Amino acid sequence: MKRFLDFVENNVSLILTLGVPLGLLFPYFSFLKNYITYFLMFVLFLTFLKMDILEVVEHIKRPILMIYILIVNLILFPVIIYFVFKPFNLSYVYLSALVLFAAVPSGVASGAMTEIMRGKTPLTITIIMLSHFVSAITIPLVFFILFRKVIKVDYLGIMMTMVKLIIIPLILAMLTKKFIRNRAVQILIDKNRLFTIIPLLFISLVVMSVNYNHIIHNPVETIKYILISCPSYFIFMFLSFLSVPFLNFDERIAVMTAKTFANISIGIVLSLSFLDPKASLIITMAQIPWSMMILPVEKFVRITRKNINQVK
Repeated sequence: MKRFLDFVENNVSLILTLGVPLGLLFPYFSFLKNYITYFLMFVLFLTFLKMDILEVVEHIKRPILMIYILIVNLILFPVIIYFVFKPFNLSYVYLSALVLFAAVPSGVASGAMTEIMRGKTPLTITIIMLSHFVSAITIPLVFFILFRKVIKVDYLGIMMTMVKLIIIPLILAMLTKKFIRNRAVQILIDKNRLFTIIPLLFISLVVMSVNYNHIIHNPVETIKYILISCPSYFIFMFLSFLSVPFLNFDERIAVMTAKTFANISIGIVLSLSFLDPKASLIITMAQIPWSMMILPVEKFVRITRKNINQVK
């Protein structure tokens, strides 16, 4: 049993990627769609359980850095994606979908991804919280500047999402650490990496299960939509890491994962409300490479960390 658990912990990217074929093999797991929020809450609970919340406060006290990261992630990246894909004469549907995809805030799961990559998790958590608030302003701004299109964002909905996905797990983790001190809690802390993998695997599996019918009946279109979003992921991964050369390596990982593993759900909701239905489908299909980006990200982190250690 110990060998198996060690294998899982040491092959995180492989395990999480298994969610893609498993979701296609067992599409009935789509019934778990309504529980994805709770999976994410549990992931954040585990993350906060291991983390000192004062570290998040310390990052908030670095306003210039946080403003810089938010401007790069929420304004500069959508503009970069626009000008990268504009020369290919993509229709408004495709281009607007890619820009919206680049403009959404950091996904809640990115905190767990940073933890898995052994980066500076408190920094990612700080970016997650701030980006959700700021994106309510930057998304309409970006679309008005690039497309002259007015987009209204549900501010109350964003507030409720923040409370549900971040504030509640944070409070529960703080109460657990303060009042519950037993072996079970210590195991959760010590095996944080292992227990985080399980809900993330289910999220990946559910995403594939929910999209099973469309993937099976429209394989060519699905592949096309996936291929459209893939370059954006690699742009996010490399440029976000390069955008903060003045930070230490663990903090650069935190910035990279915060951008690479974005909150696609918000993009789907907004695209359904304000863009063409096909745009929402493009963003929905972008969840598939999202589930698989753990592989290149982990490989990139491992190689870069090794090179840095050799230089030292």
